Amino acid sequence: MVTLRIEGNQEGEFSEKVVAILDSTLPPGSTSEPLDAAKSLNELFKSHSGSPDAFLWRFWDLFHDLARQLPYDGPENERMAVIVKELHALDPVPVVLEDWGGDTVQVWRDLPLFRATIDEQWCADQNAPDGVDLKQRQLNLQTYAARVFSYNLVPLEQYAIWALTEALEGTMTPIRGAPDEENPDPSAVEDLPFKTAVASAWMIHGGTVMYGRDEEVHGTLGGPLWRLEKKVAVKLRRKYKGTQGLCADRWQLWKERFGVIRDSGKVDEITQKRAAEAYDVMEKIERQRS
Repeated sequence: MVTLRIEGNQEGEFSEKVVAILDSTLPPGSTSEPLDAAKSLNELFKSHSGSPDAFLWRFWDLFHDLARQLPYDGPENERMAVIVKELHALDPVPVVLEDWGGDTVQVWRDLPLFRATIDEQWCADQNAPDGVDLKQRQLNLQTYAARVFSYNLVPLEQYAIWALTEALEGTMTPIRGAPDEENPDPSAVEDLPFKTAVASAWMIHGGTVMYGRDEEVHGTLGGPLWRLEKKVAVKLRRKYKGTQGLCADRWQLWKERFGVIRDSGKVDEITQKRAAEAYDVMEKIERQRS
């Protein structure tokens, strides 16, 4: 059983109430359902005396930070994402975010400030206690985000592409006295086990949202295996073999690379297994859409 903790500077007038609601809902077999938790969290919002901006920023910042504490492969991590889904499904209420340009948004339908706060959490785990496994916490957070993404509630494609690029699109090997060379060997990717775990989470949970799309995604780049050779890039006046974002060719590259990791004798068994799971999910999605 996971015991949630308020870490660092997350203390606040409603922090303990949020933790109490989650503690009564997340454990397997709990009599409190995610919808019950969503309604209780909504009551906290309605009774808050400050501005909507202040509540929503602190709420989501705390919520994401608590998600870091939930093992990526545990039922609590999944139920955390379901609570977000249930919040999104509540009757919408318009509010004005004065500190964000005076925009009118729907709480909770638009999930305002969810994305902005998760941007902050991505950059640093500022509230992590001493001695904890930071990579495990990051995997927990990214798996939770991938689960939310799977419901198509928030545009998190950028994070998925970052993860898939880092794990699957190769690396460059320095050559003394010559230009760096593209290296397709997955074992050459630094920290491959962690990166594969994260990439697999995004594909396993978010693959159905990404498949079949051809569109640019702002803020993404591409690894060596997705970049065109320099001469070809100059001739075609573009950097990549396809769309700088999502497209069918990139999907196939990712699938192929998960297969390479799965079959590599230089990769540990757990990493091979995770790559195989992602590969199988991709094949399943393709069959379902054919």
